[in-house]
Amino acid sequence: MLRYILGRILFMIPTLILISMLVFTIIELPPGDYFESYVAEVRAMGETADMAEIEDLRIRYGFDQPAPIRYLRWVSGMLVGDFGYSFEYQLPVSDVVGDRLWLTVLVSFVTIIVTWILAFPIGIYSATHKYSWGDYGLTFLGLLGIAIPNFMLALIQIG
Repeated sequence: MLRYILGRILFMIPTLILISMLVFTIIELPPGDYFESYVAEVRAMGETADMAEIEDLRIRYGFDQPAPIRYLRWVSGMLVGDFGYSFEYQLPVSDVVGDRLWLTVLVSFVTIIVTWILAFPIGIYSATHKYSWGDYGLTFLGLLGIAIPNFMLALIQIG
């Protein structure tokens, strides 16, 4: 069992590396960078952008470096807890994500508890009343809950 767990952990390392490369590549795919979009947005509002400041920010955050160097900086920063800076919110990314992370954890925890509170009694009832109308009905509702996409269920509950 210990060998299996160690094997899975060792397999996890290259998987995480490949996923991080894929995510970085997807982030890099659109043409241009944030600064080009920002300059275009400022010009669309009829203002002028301070190009010296934009170039200084581009150099400070490594956008003047080739993609492999930016990737290594990105990964090494994440390993020490530096997730970068959000230009959109003018805050470190850890602050932006951190505020929302606790709410996500709370919602996930409550969802698991509610699921258990519903699932255990339904499972016990279905096990003790095999092939009854209640068993068939609860099994049908369970399968319906699995089959309906979450966004559609949310829309149905809103309406």
